[in-house]
Amino acid sequence: MACTSGRPTLGQDADRALFAESAGTCLLCNTTLFPSDPKRKRSIPIAERAHIVAHSDDGPRADSGISQPDRDSPSNIVLLCPNCHTKVDKAPESYPADYLTKAKEARKQAVSRIGGTPSFSSRMEARKAARRILLRNRILFETKGPDPITGSTGSREKAAVWSNCILNEIVPNSRLLVALIEVNEDLATAEEMETAELLRQHTDALESKHKGEPLLGPAPRFPARAEKIFTEEGE
Repeated sequence: MACTSGRPTLGQDADRALFAESAGTCLLCNTTLFPSDPKRKRSIPIAERAHIVAHSDDGPRADSGISQPDRDSPSNIVLLCPNCHTKVDKAPESYPADYLTKAKEARKQAVSRIGGTPSFSSRMEARKAARRILLRNRILFETKGPDPITGSTGSREKAAVWSNCILNEIVPNSRLLVALIEVNEDLATAEEMETAELLRQHTDALESKHKGEPLLGPAPRFPARAEKIFTEEGE
């Protein structure tokens, strides 16, 4: 694999693996990296391969202690949409290497838990994958989350564990669920697509809160309809 002028060029196998572990969506905003073009009747690839640690010593998140081969390895590359790529490189202090590395690994693990890239041929298959994500988040909330009545975690130590769980497991799982819905738009109802957007807004606010970032207005609540994604009437 070579990298010219800071632009990563991966081998075919490495590139396929990168798309598989990303679920075909932007790591940060979950936008599909293959939006459809009705006029041309085909999808348009918009994925940009971004370095976590910069290719050069003066680029975003540069680290001269990392070798050039390691900087250009697939483990140092994430798939982003054009907007997010611009954002992370224009504001590297808001998107440090450690954050992007953890997000990449969390997405990879979340995808592996549902058996690979979430593109399905039926609502039943999609429901099975969605159920696994929802069940995992529910168990995490019940075992590590705050008291459902008081909202208290009981101690600072438990609060720190919960925040870590939110950022490293629940947020990536929720983003994967949003990606699953959007990648399978042809199987989803209009209401389910709306639910995906509400879940995205909830997840963004949840992440910002636990990263200590200011919220612009009230935090959106988890949309209860997400629990019924891809279910059939009467389930």
